[in-house]
Amino acid sequence: MAPLNPADIVLTGIPRGGTTLACRLLGAAADTLALFEPMPVAALPTDPAAAAAAVAGYFDAVRARALREGRVPSKHRGGRVPDNPYGERADDGQPRPWLVQEGDIAVDKPLSTGFRLVIKHNAAFTALLPQLGERFALVGIVRNPLAVLASWHSVDLPVSHGRLPAGERLDPQLARALAAQPELLLRQILILDWFFARLQRWVPPSCLLRYEDVVASGGACLLRAVGAPLPEGAAVPLHSRNASAQYEAADVRALAQALHEHAGASLRLYAAAEIDALATRLIEAPGSPS
Repeated sequence: MAPLNPADIVLTGIPRGGTTLACRLLGAAADTLALFEPMPVAALPTDPAAAAAAVAGYFDAVRARALREGRVPSKHRGGRVPDNPYGERADDGQPRPWLVQEGDIAVDKPLSTGFRLVIKHNAAFTALLPQLGERFALVGIVRNPLAVLASWHSVDLPVSHGRLPAGERLDPQLARALAAQPELLLRQILILDWFFARLQRWVPPSCLLRYEDVVASGGACLLRAVGAPLPEGAAVPLHSRNASAQYEAADVRALAQALHEHAGASLRLYAAAEIDALATRLIEAPGSPS
């Protein structure tokens, strides 16, 4: 087994949980590249050990290419990793538009030979956390589960339909559990709990960060978790989107009630009072349905 390289960092977390923002913040740090879902994870072997070895090979190839060519693969918008891959909801009620594309981006900073390389994937990397933790430093991002569910109702992702293809492919037990649950909202809560349980079990506590804390610290807690230098001067101003008006299509009361009744692992990092407080904010936000 290859020794863990602390400069190779796996970033994972819940879809719509703040991992893209975390990727962008880490990529702004000196001597650091952070890439947004560059891997063809659907082609990973289904054997976890072989899949982890393939991820390690991918890190090595990208690291070499960054130093040799000055270009690396990443989803991007205009050549940069964005804070959020989705645009604003249109008045026609359609899901929010997907704004990023796949391809190469330029390395726009000097890099040492031992630069920090962060690669972000959510479902596939979370499924492989036990194996990836033997080879990589791990960082996980979680978010208030009510905000996550509300966000899933504003976009068109597999999780919006109660499925998690990359996770199901690599974790047959998850696939069976989802196939056995006919109710959409309960499948979504099952997915939430799958993420929360695995992240809490396999990611070191100091590197399992709440989106709300990343925002409140201006990204400082995230940079400290990976040993990246903090920006000079004041912290980067960030604003929480937990009560975003983009989530107004969700039935907030039903989502909160379902979390209270059915969630397990999700409620170990977020108290019931935090879910209720956010529900009140979403319900009382201008333009929200009554």
